[in-house]
Amino acid sequence: MYTAIMAQLKKEVPALKWIDIDYGQIDKQSERPAVAFPCAVVGISLSNCEDISDVAQVCRASVTVRIAQNPPTSRTNSEASEQVRENSLQKYDLIDKVLDNLQGFDNGEFNPLSRRGQSIERRTDGLFVCRIDFVTEFETNWAEEEG
Repeated sequence: MYTAIMAQLKKEVPALKWIDIDYGQIDKQSERPAVAFPCAVVGISLSNCEDISDVAQVCRASVTVRIAQNPPTSRTNSEASEQVRENSLQKYDLIDKVLDNLQGFDNGEFNPLSRRGQSIERRTDGLFVCRIDFVTEFETNWAEEEG
């Protein structure tokens, strides 16, 4: 699932300079994150798995995509000029592009991704990080995998 999401983002959102599994690399407060900005880090967890036979399960997966940007000082206040405000709001265009390319995305091995939530993380390190949570389902079948 990760490689399919990575390939989709790499192809459709070339503004992302780094795509990786989320190992917490953008959360290291004591050092500069080992990524290129803007980046997307992807976390996948199985929130529910149910047996449909001895060798098959239906799994519900939670997919979290965190888009991190290191933008210049943001000036979105009402006293900023329209041009300055528009430039500061461009960081949301990247978020929209990621969402547009992942909402409903599937590769035939998992059901289409469906956004369940989205939020901006409050941080003290100056990074602008948006978290988008998706869900999907897929079926595993160990009998097919073995042979």
